[in-house]
Parts: sequence; C-alpha cells; structure tokens
Amino acid sequence: MRKEPLSMLAQSELIDALIGRCVMHGGAAAGEALLLIDGDDVDDLVHLANRLRRLSLFEDRIRAMMMASP
Repeated sequence: MRKEPLSMLAQSELIDALIGRCVMHGGAAAGEALLLIDGDDVDDLVHLANRLRRLSLFEDRIRAMMMASP
C-alpha cells in the first residue's frame, strides 16, 4: 500500500479517471462497464474509502462549516 494518502485533488482525479472509463464516446454513461485497474489504483481506492469512512464521523460538522457564511 501507498505510504502517504493521496491529496484531495489526486483523489478527485482518480474518481474522474474511473468515471471516464465508464462513458460512451458520445459522453453518455455506459449501462455496464468492465474496468481493468492496477494494484496502485486498488490501493488508492482503499485509502480513499478509509478516509471517507473516517470523515463520515464528522460529516455534520463539515457540512455546517461549508454552509456557514464567511
């Protein structure tokens, strides 16, 4: 596994890349898609899932901070 977690930007790019593999040439979402991902992508997805799981405990507070007026 990767020693340091992906940055938020890298995480979003990983998700975009996965989504990009699941759309048709015209841009419509594929009804089904088979993905071939390498071990590094799997490790990154594991890290992403773990980070989201940890952040979920604070979701209400994060949402309140993001919605607050400056």
